[in-house]
Amino acid sequence: MKTDLIMKANPNILVTVLFFLTFLMHFSLWKFVFHLDEIIIVKFYLFLSVMFMMMITLIILINRVAPQFLGLSVIGLILLKFGLMYMIRKKLNFEAVPDYKFHFIIPYFVLTTLLTYYAIRLINHDKKQ
Repeated sequence: MKTDLIMKANPNILVTVLFFLTFLMHFSLWKFVFHLDEIIIVKFYLFLSVMFMMMITLIILINRVAPQFLGLSVIGLILLKFGLMYMIRKKLNFEAVPDYKFHFIIPYFVLTTLLTYYAIRLINHDKKQ
């Protein structure tokens, strides 16, 4: 029963819940296990949140205008996100954090996976109709 509810849940709600769970788990590890400054992680997730919502919005717009190019657009958006992350890393001072690659690459890939999942759900939803 619960698995049916989760499988049929609105992808917007599911992606949002998974995003916040990722943030809570990472923030808890950051603050209580590694005892690092929380300002850096909050800035990082704020940046990721804005980028994630912009990309979801772009995916929805592309799906409405040209749904046949949605898959290719997701690849382009992921490359754009990677470029922006590379540019912003100096601004957020990632190198000051011990094992910064571990702390910043995992959330990046989690959100990239959620973005891909959302796009796949849109593509599958369009094929059903």
